[in-house]
Amino acid sequence: MSYKLGDKWSRTFDYDGMLENGTEASVKWSIEDLQLLYNSFEDVNYHKEAGHLWAAIQELKKGSVTETARYDMDKFNADCEKTLSEFTQPETKFDTDWDDDIDDWDIVAPI
Repeated sequence: MSYKLGDKWSRTFDYDGMLENGTEASVKWSIEDLQLLYNSFEDVNYHKEAGHLWAAIQELKKGSVTETARYDMDKFNADCEKTLSEFTQPETKFDTDWDDDIDDWDIVAPI
């Protein structure tokens, strides 16, 4: 599944795609698109990354692109890039091949 702005959590949610969109987000995007991206981050509990995006949106809603909005967007982009670079573990159990796991029923306790 590939990420689309505004996607909500699902078993097959595209975390990488959302974060990649986060690295590409810009103050040139519409407020509506930025809000959809923000909603996705919040829905999947990426609050740390979403904080600077929220601040940038609030600045942009004032009607102009300010240095503060640019700063917050740059911080948001950097947070997304950092989170993407730190991915080493599957995000959910559904992202893992569980065929290699030992089934609890296969373990026999000594008598």
